[in-house]
Amino acid sequence: MISSAISDGVLTKRTHRMCRILNGIDQRISITPASGLIDFLKGMEVTNEQYRRSGIVKEKRSIFLYNEGLLNPESTLFLARKGQDILGTLSVIANHNNCLPCSKLFREEMAALQLEKRKVVELGTLSVRYQADSENIVFMLYLKIMIYTIFIEQVDDIFIQVKEKVAAFYERNFLFKQVGGTKKHPDYSDLNATLLRVDVKSIRDKIYEQQCYGPMGWLRMLRELGLLQHYRTLSQQCHSCPRFTPDQRDAELYQYLCNL
Repeated sequence: MISSAISDGVLTKRTHRMCRILNGIDQRISITPASGLIDFLKGMEVTNEQYRRSGIVKEKRSIFLYNEGLLNPESTLFLARKGQDILGTLSVIANHNNCLPCSKLFREEMAALQLEKRKVVELGTLSVRYQADSENIVFMLYLKIMIYTIFIEQVDDIFIQVKEKVAAFYERNFLFKQVGGTKKHPDYSDLNATLLRVDVKSIRDKIYEQQCYGPMGWLRMLRELGLLQHYRTLSQQCHSCPRFTPDQRDAELYQYLCNL
Protein backbone atom coordinates (compact mmCIF):
# COMPACT_ATOMS: atom_id res chain seq x y z
CA MET A 1 0.00 0.00 0.00
CA ILE A 2 2.82 2.44 0.83
CA SER A 3 4.46 2.15 -2.60
CA SER A 4 1.01 2.58 -4.18
CA ALA A 5 0.35 5.68 -2.07
CA ILE A 6 3.66 7.17 -3.20
CA SER A 7 3.00 6.47 -6.88
CA ASP A 8 -0.54 7.92 -6.54
CA GLY A 9 0.84 11.14 -5.10
CA VAL A 10 -0.78 10.65 -1.69
CA LEU A 11 2.62 10.39 0.01
CA THR A 12 6.24 11.11 -0.83
CA LYS A 13 9.25 8.94 -0.03
CA ARG A 14 10.55 11.61 2.33
CA THR A 15 7.22 11.80 4.18
CA HIS A 16 7.41 8.03 4.60
CA ARG A 17 10.92 8.50 6.03
CA MET A 18 9.67 11.17 8.46
CA CYS A 19 7.12 8.68 9.78
CA ARG A 20 9.93 6.23 10.57
CA ILE A 21 11.81 9.01 12.38
CA LEU A 22 8.72 9.79 14.47
CA ASN A 23 8.54 6.21 15.67
CA GLY A 24 12.16 6.41 16.81
CA ILE A 25 11.79 9.59 18.90
CA ASP A 26 11.86 9.49 22.71
CA GLN A 27 8.42 8.13 23.63
CA ARG A 28 8.47 10.13 26.87
CA ILE A 29 7.77 13.26 24.80
CA SER A 30 4.04 13.92 24.49
CA ILE A 31 2.04 16.36 22.35
CA THR A 32 -1.06 17.64 24.18
CA PRO A 33 -3.24 20.78 24.16
CA ALA A 34 -2.53 23.55 26.67
CA SER A 35 -4.91 22.75 29.52
CA GLY A 36 -5.31 26.14 31.22
CA LEU A 37 -4.25 29.79 31.18
CA ILE A 38 -0.92 29.16 32.97
CA ASP A 39 -0.15 26.29 30.58
CA PHE A 40 -1.01 28.54 27.64
CA LEU A 41 1.20 31.40 28.89
CA LYS A 42 4.12 29.04 29.50
CA GLY A 43 3.82 27.86 25.91
CA MET A 44 3.69 31.39 24.53
CA GLU A 45 6.72 32.29 26.63
CA VAL A 46 8.67 29.44 25.00
CA THR A 47 7.48 30.61 21.56
CA ASN A 48 8.54 34.21 22.22
CA GLU A 49 11.90 33.07 23.60
CA GLN A 50 12.67 31.04 20.48
CA TYR A 51 11.37 33.73 18.11
CA ARG A 52 13.73 36.23 19.74
CA ARG A 53 16.60 33.76 19.57
CA SER A 54 16.10 33.25 15.83
CA GLY A 55 15.57 36.95 15.08
CA ILE A 56 11.91 36.59 14.08
CA VAL A 57 10.86 39.17 16.70
CA LYS A 58 12.84 41.95 18.32
CA GLU A 59 14.41 41.68 21.77
CA LYS A 60 12.42 44.58 23.23
CA ARG A 61 9.06 42.81 22.90
CA SER A 62 7.25 41.39 25.96
CA ILE A 63 7.94 37.93 27.37
CA PHE A 64 4.81 36.53 25.69
CA LEU A 65 4.13 36.33 21.96
CA TYR A 66 0.74 37.76 21.00
CA ASN A 67 -1.32 35.80 18.49
CA GLU A 68 -4.88 37.00 18.04
CA GLY A 69 -5.87 33.81 16.26
CA LEU A 70 -5.40 31.84 19.48
CA LEU A 71 -8.19 33.84 21.15
CA ASN A 72 -10.64 32.06 18.85
CA PRO A 73 -12.26 29.34 21.04
CA GLU A 74 -11.94 26.89 18.14
CA SER A 75 -8.14 27.32 18.02
CA THR A 76 -5.76 25.12 20.03
CA LEU A 77 -2.21 25.58 21.29
CA PHE A 78 -0.35 22.24 21.45
CA LEU A 79 2.67 21.71 23.70
CA ALA A 80 5.51 19.21 23.31
CA ARG A 81 6.40 18.08 26.82
CA LYS A 82 8.87 15.82 28.53
CA GLY A 83 7.76 15.49 32.11
CA GLN A 84 7.13 19.03 33.37
CA ASP A 85 9.35 20.67 30.71
CA ILE A 86 7.82 22.33 27.65
CA LEU A 87 10.12 21.58 24.70
CA GLY A 88 8.10 23.18 21.91
CA THR A 89 4.80 24.55 20.65
CA LEU A 90 2.58 24.46 17.57
CA SER A 91 -0.93 25.85 17.24
CA VAL A 92 -3.94 25.01 15.10
CA ILE A 93 -5.62 28.32 14.33
CA ALA A 94 -9.24 28.06 13.24
CA ASN A 95 -10.80 30.15 10.50
CA HIS A 96 -12.86 32.98 11.99
CA ASN A 97 -15.12 35.06 9.74
CA ASN A 98 -13.11 33.85 6.74
CA CYS A 99 -9.97 35.34 8.26
CA LEU A 100 -6.76 33.55 9.23
CA PRO A 101 -3.49 35.23 10.33
CA CYS A 102 -2.00 34.50 6.90
CA SER A 103 -4.81 36.53 5.28
CA LYS A 104 -3.22 39.72 6.59
CA LEU A 105 -0.20 39.37 4.31
CA PHE A 106 -1.55 37.01 1.64
CA ARG A 107 -5.12 38.29 1.27
CA GLU A 108 -5.22 38.20 -2.54
CA GLU A 109 -3.66 34.74 -2.72
CA MET A 110 -6.18 33.35 -0.22
CA ALA A 111 -9.13 34.99 -1.97
CA ALA A 112 -8.09 33.49 -5.32
CA LEU A 113 -8.36 29.96 -3.87
CA GLN A 114 -12.12 30.38 -3.19
CA LEU A 115 -12.12 28.56 0.15
CA GLU A 116 -15.52 29.74 1.42
CA LYS A 117 -17.09 26.26 1.55
CA ARG A 118 -14.01 24.46 2.86
CA LYS A 119 -12.80 23.83 6.42
CA VAL A 120 -9.51 25.69 6.63
CA VAL A 121 -6.90 26.01 9.41
CA GLU A 122 -3.49 27.60 9.77
CA LEU A 123 -0.62 26.07 11.73
CA GLY A 124 1.39 28.67 13.62
CA THR A 125 3.61 29.51 16.60
CA LEU A 126 6.06 26.71 15.82
CA SER A 127 8.89 26.85 18.34
CA VAL A 128 11.32 24.27 19.69
CA ARG A 129 13.83 24.85 22.46
CA TYR A 130 17.34 24.33 21.17
CA GLN A 131 18.76 20.90 22.05
CA ALA A 132 20.47 17.96 20.39
CA ASP A 133 17.26 16.49 18.90
CA SER A 134 15.46 19.78 18.09
CA GLU A 135 14.94 18.83 14.43
CA ASN A 136 13.31 15.53 15.40
CA ILE A 137 10.91 17.38 17.72
CA VAL A 138 9.91 19.61 14.77
CA PHE A 139 9.13 16.42 12.79
CA MET A 140 7.15 15.07 15.74
CA LEU A 141 5.12 18.26 16.22
CA TYR A 142 4.25 18.58 12.55
CA LEU A 143 3.42 14.93 11.92
CA LYS A 144 1.25 14.61 15.01
CA ILE A 145 -0.58 17.89 14.42
CA MET A 146 -1.15 16.95 10.80
CA ILE A 147 -2.63 13.62 11.98
CA TYR A 148 -4.87 15.70 14.28
CA THR A 149 -6.00 18.18 11.62
CA ILE A 150 -6.45 15.65 8.80
CA PHE A 151 -7.99 12.68 10.62
CA ILE A 152 -9.56 14.13 13.80
CA GLU A 153 -10.58 17.66 12.77
CA GLN A 154 -11.03 16.49 9.14
CA VAL A 155 -10.03 19.80 7.61
CA ASP A 156 -9.92 20.47 3.88
CA ASP A 157 -6.88 22.78 3.79
CA ILE A 158 -3.86 23.50 5.98
CA PHE A 159 -1.82 26.70 5.60
CA ILE A 160 1.48 27.81 7.12
CA GLN A 161 3.62 30.93 6.82
CA VAL A 162 7.34 30.18 6.90
CA LYS A 163 10.64 31.89 6.23
CA GLU A 164 11.49 31.67 2.54
CA LYS A 165 14.75 29.80 3.16
CA VAL A 166 13.00 26.91 4.96
CA ALA A 167 9.97 26.57 2.64
CA ALA A 168 11.63 23.75 0.68
CA PHE A 169 11.90 21.68 3.89
CA TYR A 170 8.12 21.67 4.34
CA GLU A 171 7.49 21.02 0.66
CA ARG A 172 9.83 18.00 0.65
CA ASN A 173 8.67 16.45 3.90
CA PHE A 174 5.07 17.42 4.64
CA LEU A 175 3.18 17.62 1.30
CA PHE A 176 2.98 21.44 1.32
CA LYS A 177 2.96 23.46 -1.91
CA GLN A 178 3.73 27.16 -2.31
CA VAL A 179 0.93 29.65 -2.88
CA GLY A 180 1.94 32.88 -4.62
CA GLY A 181 5.26 34.63 -4.18
CA THR A 182 7.44 35.69 -1.27
CA LYS A 183 6.62 38.82 0.75
CA LYS A 184 8.24 40.75 3.58
CA HIS A 185 6.34 40.17 6.84
CA PRO A 186 5.91 43.46 8.76
CA ASP A 187 5.07 41.70 12.05
CA TYR A 188 8.22 39.60 12.06
CA SER A 189 11.22 41.86 11.40
CA ASP A 190 10.37 42.12 7.67
CA LEU A 191 11.65 38.59 7.03
CA ASN A 192 10.86 37.07 3.63
CA ALA A 193 7.73 34.97 4.21
CA THR A 194 6.22 32.27 2.01
CA LEU A 195 2.67 30.90 2.17
CA LEU A 196 2.35 27.11 1.89
CA ARG A 197 -0.74 24.93 1.60
CA VAL A 198 -1.71 21.27 1.88
CA ASP A 199 -4.87 20.53 -0.10
CA VAL A 200 -6.08 17.83 2.27
CA LYS A 201 -9.36 17.30 0.44
CA SER A 202 -7.57 16.29 -2.76
CA ILE A 203 -5.39 13.82 -0.83
CA ARG A 204 -8.43 12.40 0.95
CA ASP A 205 -10.23 12.05 -2.40
CA LYS A 206 -7.25 10.16 -3.85
CA ILE A 207 -7.40 7.67 -0.98
CA TYR A 208 -11.12 7.01 -1.42
CA GLU A 209 -10.94 6.91 -5.23
CA GLN A 210 -8.40 4.07 -5.25
CA GLN A 211 -10.04 0.66 -4.80
CA CYS A 212 -6.76 -0.81 -3.56
CA TYR A 213 -7.05 1.22 -0.33
CA GLY A 214 -10.52 -0.10 0.50
CA PRO A 215 -13.29 1.73 2.41
CA MET A 216 -11.06 2.17 5.49
CA GLY A 217 -7.92 2.81 3.49
CA TRP A 218 -6.78 5.75 5.62
CA LEU A 219 -6.68 3.52 8.71
CA ARG A 220 -4.73 0.86 6.83
CA MET A 221 -2.30 3.52 5.61
CA LEU A 222 -1.75 4.84 9.14
CA ARG A 223 -1.10 1.31 10.35
CA GLU A 224 1.47 0.59 7.62
CA LEU A 225 3.19 3.92 8.34
CA GLY A 226 3.38 3.03 12.03
CA LEU A 227 1.15 6.00 12.89
CA LEU A 228 -2.05 4.26 13.97
CA GLN A 229 -1.17 4.26 17.67
CA HIS A 230 -0.20 7.94 17.44
CA TYR A 231 -3.63 8.66 15.92
CA ARG A 232 -5.45 6.70 18.63
CA THR A 233 -3.49 8.38 21.44
CA LEU A 234 -4.11 11.87 20.01
CA SER A 235 -7.80 11.13 19.51
CA GLN A 236 -8.17 9.88 23.09
CA GLN A 237 -6.26 12.85 24.53
CA CYS A 238 -8.22 15.41 22.53
CA HIS A 239 -11.53 13.96 23.69
CA SER A 240 -10.65 13.35 27.35
CA CYS A 241 -8.04 15.97 28.29
CA PRO A 242 -8.98 19.57 29.18
CA ARG A 243 -8.29 22.10 26.42
CA PHE A 244 -7.76 25.76 27.23
CA THR A 245 -10.48 27.95 25.76
CA PRO A 246 -9.92 31.62 26.63
CA ASP A 247 -12.86 33.58 27.99
CA GLN A 248 -13.08 37.38 27.90
CA ARG A 249 -11.04 37.83 31.09
CA ASP A 250 -8.33 35.44 29.86
CA ALA A 251 -8.14 37.31 26.55
CA GLU A 252 -7.85 40.68 28.29
CA LEU A 253 -5.11 39.41 30.64
CA TYR A 254 -3.18 37.83 27.74
CA GLN A 255 -3.38 41.06 25.73
CA TYR A 256 -2.30 43.10 28.78
CA LEU A 257 0.74 40.86 29.44
CA CYS A 258 1.77 41.03 25.78
CA ASN A 259 1.75 44.83 25.91
CA LEU A 260 3.94 45.20 29.02
